[in-house]
Amino acid sequence: METTLNMPLAPPEPAPAGSFESEPVPGPLFERNTTEEWITPRWQGSGGGCGAVMADTTLQHRVDIGGSASGLAKLDVIFVDSEGEGEGAVDDGGPTREYLRLLMRAIQHSKIFDGPEDDRLLALDTHYLETGLYTLFGKMVTVCIIHGGVRPCFFSKRLFLRLCGKSPPAASLDEVGDQSFREKLLKIKGAETVREANDAITDAEDSVSMMGTLRYITSLEQRDSLVQSAAHYFVDGRMHVAFRQFEEGFKTLGFLDELRAHPEIFEDLFTSAPKPLEAKDFSTLFQVDFSVPGSNRRPLENQTICFWRDWLIDVEEGECSPLTLEMVPEFASGASAVPPLGFPLHPVIEFLYNEDTKIFPEANTCAIVLRLPIHKQYEKFKSCMTEGILQAPGFGIA
Repeated sequence: METTLNMPLAPPEPAPAGSFESEPVPGPLFERNTTEEWITPRWQGSGGGCGAVMADTTLQHRVDIGGSASGLAKLDVIFVDSEGEGEGAVDDGGPTREYLRLLMRAIQHSKIFDGPEDDRLLALDTHYLETGLYTLFGKMVTVCIIHGGVRPCFFSKRLFLRLCGKSPPAASLDEVGDQSFREKLLKIKGAETVREANDAITDAEDSVSMMGTLRYITSLEQRDSLVQSAAHYFVDGRMHVAFRQFEEGFKTLGFLDELRAHPEIFEDLFTSAPKPLEAKDFSTLFQVDFSVPGSNRRPLENQTICFWRDWLIDVEEGECSPLTLEMVPEFASGASAVPPLGFPLHPVIEFLYNEDTKIFPEANTCAIVLRLPIHKQYEKFKSCMTEGILQAPGFGIA
């Protein structure tokens, strides 16, 4: 029941330039790097990659990828608490989905990107260039997509087009991430006369000179050309080496070739957020494992499903805040949304009897089974469902 690639596993390979670890080490080990927000990737024998997530009470996303440098090895994820104690569960798919979801979220909010959260461009960091971390980030995104079906829905159209080998449109001033430099360019562009434009160029001399676009103008057409050249260099030109490293990471598992061969298929995966789940979607998402009609349990199960549907509507309408609908599939499967190719197994709802001890929902994220508690009153069901899921935001947290 594990989600694996239909290809042979690769043996360990020497780590590429800029990677943290080059020697194989046994077992599910991790090591905190004191200068970076990452755990050192390590190889777990020949059977598969090992991932570990350190989760403390604030759920700091300090995560890593494991496996061979080629990315072929199946991930075997172990979540640990702040004291290094493992969860003790076998990874049959659920921990991997949860792990890669957290990893993609950490990548989205990392310093390697700049710009709005849902429209990210690469940011320039000389330390990342020197250590090859752009390549590692590209590889991590690829592993998240292929091993976990997690979509990187925060890429800007410009970044996606460049990955596809296509020419992006002319850079706009909105894409210039440095606010001070953007304001200087806006002042030049807003000048109404050549003299005002040259005065604005003088004020921005240091910045414009660093972009290699310093020149004084004799017409307003030259003003526009200077601004466009400076914006282009800031957004694309100075990022050339960083982008090439990032692009290299997408060659993992041959993904870059597939991306460039079928850009129309992947565009929504990279640049558009998935359609938010609605309460009505859960009726088709989950298959209910009812007892046989006529049994003593069937009426209780019918009532519980009615409670379940009413509860989903309450969650959708914000009556169970801060709980959201996306937290429900996270609890049941480890994924916050249905993967683009669907789950490997059809999600199932089962029922928990013994109202005295089984009052909260339970889940098997590997088999994608959500177990609902049996309660006679809706308010009790609503309270226990909401609190049960809110108190279990991720693996490795009691």
